[in-house]
Amino acid sequence: MGIKEDKRFIQKLSILIRANFFVPDARKGWRPFAVKKAKKLINQYSINAIVTTGPPQSTHLIGRELKKEFGIPWIADFRDPWTTVFYNKFFPRTKKAQKKDKKLEDAVLSECDAITVVSNGLAKEFEDRASKIEVIYNGFDEADIPDKKQINTDTFSLEYIGNLKPNQNVEALYEAISELKNENAAFSEDFKLNFTGNVDAYLLEEMCVSYGLKSIVKVLPYVPHQEAVNRMVKSNILLFIIPRAENNRLIITGKLFEYMASATPMLSIGPIDGDASLLIKEGKRGTMLDYADKDGIKALLIQRYLLWKEQNGEKTFHVEDGLKQFSRRELTRKLSNVLNSAIGDE
Repeated sequence: MGIKEDKRFIQKLSILIRANFFVPDARKGWRPFAVKKAKKLINQYSINAIVTTGPPQSTHLIGRELKKEFGIPWIADFRDPWTTVFYNKFFPRTKKAQKKDKKLEDAVLSECDAITVVSNGLAKEFEDRASKIEVIYNGFDEADIPDKKQINTDTFSLEYIGNLKPNQNVEALYEAISELKNENAAFSEDFKLNFTGNVDAYLLEEMCVSYGLKSIVKVLPYVPHQEAVNRMVKSNILLFIIPRAENNRLIITGKLFEYMASATPMLSIGPIDGDASLLIKEGKRGTMLDYADKDGIKALLIQRYLLWKEQNGEKTFHVEDGLKQFSRRELTRKLSNVLNSAIGDE
């Protein structure tokens, strides 16, 4: 066996072991040490409630053990699905491992006093196995959002901030921009498509070469979080794309809330009946467009561009209505109510 074949065998073996012997996840070895330390802290500080958050989902097994020993209320917080999380389908899991994982998930959902989740879709997934579920979004920190002052820009920019992955390819977007460039000389001169973060090499070639957008595309490196938020506020339109994936109707990224809080108009592309689409409507930030809706994308871009021209380069902001519910101050209030309810202190 050659070196390459040997490496491949070791990699396959390690994945097989990870998938079937480390259930629910590779962090399970931390459990006894965490339980030991938690017991000491509970006794030392008379703690009257436990909150566990996952992934890793093995943290919930720690909460379950502490709940059994101390009998104090336990809230399990889920940031992602458990057994149905997308990467599980890539693991070579045996039926025995799948059954064990499902049994652990069911036990946590049924034994904790309350569950908090980050989306309505996740709440629906768990509702038949849990007694109490509260949706608490990721939200945004009001202190991170700069004041909305008058901003004038020399160019009209569509900005994407974050990693752009292969499953976020939207050919209708490139087609719409290409057609607008060819149809409107002023738009071609004023428009810029900017990215801050990593852009998949194939997608970059697709938009620059196949659709002739090289002259208007600019890719900038990662920036600190506050600078990223500042760019959201200064942009003319923010590009938001839900990845094409199984169950992507349930996807809500943390970035969405900061996009909405920036008050910058958004071009949102993804499942029009998904959780993110509903939030965008609730936050009064327009509507979600389908991946293939070239005409809708084109209409939004030209509408916003012409308004920018009419206002002599002044950037347009949305009003703030509808966003207070997504601030972390309000979401913390919701979490506080869940805790108070669990310990009987309402």
